[in-house]
Amino acid sequence: MAFEEPQYSVTSKTGKIEIRQYQAFLVAETAVSGSRESAGSNGFKILASYIFGNNKGDNNIAMTAPVIQVEESTFSVTQPSDNTNSKGPKNQSWTIQFMMPAQYTLESLPKPRDSRVKFKTIPPRKMASITYSGRWTESNYLEHLDILNQEIQKAGIKTKGTALWARYNSPFTPWFLRKNEILIEID
Repeated sequence: MAFEEPQYSVTSKTGKIEIRQYQAFLVAETAVSGSRESAGSNGFKILASYIFGNNKGDNNIAMTAPVIQVEESTFSVTQPSDNTNSKGPKNQSWTIQFMMPAQYTLESLPKPRDSRVKFKTIPPRKMASITYSGRWTESNYLEHLDILNQEIQKAGIKTKGTALWARYNSPFTPWFLRKNEILIEID
């Protein structure tokens, strides 16, 4: 099943990463807290409810890909913390985002019934990205974030902001067929 995705062009490749120029796109987002895995699941449920009709007008909105997860707290995934358990930080703050189909504008999107659903336009930006398959685990994420950071450092690329975790497939997709990405904005 093909889903609409953000539009981008690959401007270069270095090692295991791509440098991409993204066009602007609109997202529905929600703020959640918890471990990386639990927050992703909880945020997904809130946003899925919105696109499956929990909005004024009871409109269904097409699913898009990826589901984006952004860490919002001051905790750095590359620094140790005593606020962790076996699945990562216990009480981190996250933003979970669904890209809205390109046919919508901020004005034309159905209004959410759930006040936790907000909208935002993501401006055009340049991103360094790494793509990998596998399970949606903290350890798999951290392993590939480390590779991305090493490649960025080797290439002398200056970054800004926090890493984004992008997941493209349903939980029913076998782990070895899943497409995952980690992206970091660059100057």
